[in-house]
Amino acid sequence: MRSLLLSAVYVTVLVPGISVAATCAMSQDDQSGLLTAGNPDEPVYIEADTLIEDRDRGSYIARGNVVARQNGRTVEADELEYRPGDNRVIARGNVAIFSDNAPPQYADEIQLDDALGEGLAVGFSTLLENNGRAAAAFAARRADGSLELTNAYYTACRIGTDGDAPTWRLRAARAVQDTEAEMIYYRDVRLEVLGVPVAYAPAFAHADPSSDRRSGLLFPAFGVSSRLGAFYGQPYLWAISPYQDLTLTPRIMANANPLIELEYRKRFWSGDLGFETSYTRERDIDSDGELLNDAEHRWHVFGGGEFDLMEDWVWGFGVQLASGDFHLRTYDISEVYDEYPGVLEPAPRRLMNQLYVQGRGERYYAELIGAGVQSLRENENDDRLPIMAPLGEMRITYPAGEAMGRLRTVASTAVLTRDDGVDYQRASASVDWQAQFIAPAGLVLEPFAAGRADYFSFDDVPGALPTDPTTEESFGRFLGYAGAELSWPLISSSGGADTILEPMLQGLIASDASEADRIINEDSQTAELDETLLFDHNRATGYDLWQDGTRLTYGLRTTTFWGENNRLRGFIGQSRRLDGDPVFAANSGLFEDESDIIVAGEVDLGSFSVGARTRIDSDDGTLNRLDLNASFTSRRLTAQVRYFGFADSLGRAGTSEELFLTSQIHLTDNWSLVYNLRRDIDAQVDRREQVGFRYRDFCTDLEVLYQRENLNVGDLGPSESIQVRITLFTLGGVGSE
Repeated sequence: MRSLLLSAVYVTVLVPGISVAATCAMSQDDQSGLLTAGNPDEPVYIEADTLIEDRDRGSYIARGNVVARQNGRTVEADELEYRPGDNRVIARGNVAIFSDNAPPQYADEIQLDDALGEGLAVGFSTLLENNGRAAAAFAARRADGSLELTNAYYTACRIGTDGDAPTWRLRAARAVQDTEAEMIYYRDVRLEVLGVPVAYAPAFAHADPSSDRRSGLLFPAFGVSSRLGAFYGQPYLWAISPYQDLTLTPRIMANANPLIELEYRKRFWSGDLGFETSYTRERDIDSDGELLNDAEHRWHVFGGGEFDLMEDWVWGFGVQLASGDFHLRTYDISEVYDEYPGVLEPAPRRLMNQLYVQGRGERYYAELIGAGVQSLRENENDDRLPIMAPLGEMRITYPAGEAMGRLRTVASTAVLTRDDGVDYQRASASVDWQAQFIAPAGLVLEPFAAGRADYFSFDDVPGALPTDPTTEESFGRFLGYAGAELSWPLISSSGGADTILEPMLQGLIASDASEADRIINEDSQTAELDETLLFDHNRATGYDLWQDGTRLTYGLRTTTFWGENNRLRGFIGQSRRLDGDPVFAANSGLFEDESDIIVAGEVDLGSFSVGARTRIDSDDGTLNRLDLNASFTSRRLTAQVRYFGFADSLGRAGTSEELFLTSQIHLTDNWSLVYNLRRDIDAQVDRREQVGFRYRDFCTDLEVLYQRENLNVGDLGPSESIQVRITLFTLGGVGSE
């Protein structure tokens, strides 16, 4: 045997079908360059510490930090043997294969053709996208990149160095990763949890983690509740095209007729849309699963979309329809359609249908909306809810220079039409100006002024007595205000803490609220004093109400920073009406000449934070409102709690005191005890309570919860359910929605 050993000098050697580069010390044969037999179009380029030519066997052996490249593929190994006569490349020891369009693959030993394409591997493993992992005792690699594995497994879990079994894995006698179909197929497959088989199937397939959507069965949803009984929903996804899909989910329930659900989604070059719907024919169901009255068609349709019109302009729509007040709650379908919320957000237990055009530029904002509302509330007549078309607003901001601040114009219109009730039309145009001047000592002066013209027209206005005929009227009014805000931020640094203390004073005078007695309030029915609203120039949420007269508003804001993420923030403020009439409700905090006192504060220590907002009656010190929220995070406990309460004297509709709690007690690194609560303190009733366990690690999320709801909506009453959710990362989730 004659061998050629190269070392210490960087030499490129061309051999039949292979171009070799080696880092060597000295050449022991100066005839190495004579080994060239041609210049093939696609040579294999090899780097190694040592290159040996075995002329008797007609092979070349590279050892030490071997790297072979060809056609976008790279092979790394401890040793690589090239047999040009057999067109074979054999890599041994810590073999790794990298390709431009495939995840990395590893093996103890692998045999490839000279294009580094097809081959066989022993002790094979590969990393897939989204943290997927596959391994096999033997693997066959095809030219198209597909893999055929023997005695294989697949998991998204981390593989421990101590040999412990992963949380879960699919183990199969044979598995094929088809790169063209972007699927992984299994034969004689079983699901193992912590090494214990828990499920078996003679055949199974799932999409490659790197693939797009694929048609097929999705993981089912199941559970049990006192209202619906045991239920099972099996979704099927039809990937119609790369840009659209349809999901069909039949749901079977022990206490009710089956329900069918559909979800459709499509993307366009200019936007996207989606719809979801459900249908069944059934009677009303109470909390114990008893069927009431007669069977009816019961359904819902939610949908929406948004599309580009031109640069900075879009148009969109939202659809929310249901066959009755209780269909959604009965079948645990969310009344909020988060996929396409639209421009207008409906109030709780109301559905919104809308069509809109919206534009947003550097200095302007515009919208034009047509909308209608369906109520799911008991004893609320849909005929008295308005069709809102059009609702429009255009805002344009004009920079007036550094010395003159900014000028803004607003045009607005609203038309509300009812089958039963007052028809309302309004058009408004306004202009407002605001500037900021900073004195050398840091004193900040912000003058402001605004003027507005409104036109109102009302139809079907009821008379003073029930027997009086309805009337029509229209009129206009002119409004305006002017004022200034003065603040003085003071900064102090001592003892490793930085404190900002900012006293504020605002004075404002507004014109009389002319025609106030003739205006029907449609858009300013809610106003509740808080830290933000206190210093607003116009405290009404819309155009119908107008706070006239003269008022002074004063407050003090302070913020202290220390350490890395520690913060203490506080605020106290109040407003005093010097003249003018009250226009806001008695429970708003703005009814009296002296408003409620606003006190707010927050302490944030990173792992622990607590905040409070209060409204204190200026006459007797009563807490008219209190909001408390706190959060705590540690290695063993994560908790968030929120409380809000209103004084009984405010006569507020709905719940006056409520408590929300979400918590997890971490029993181990992976297991947690979960407890969530929503309590109506007024009624001494837990509206929703959840308790259970959660397991979460790198590849698995398991949650088992007992839930009790007591929302008292119609005949639904309290209900109990057991919810199980299992998510195997990269494969999907199964269990309750």
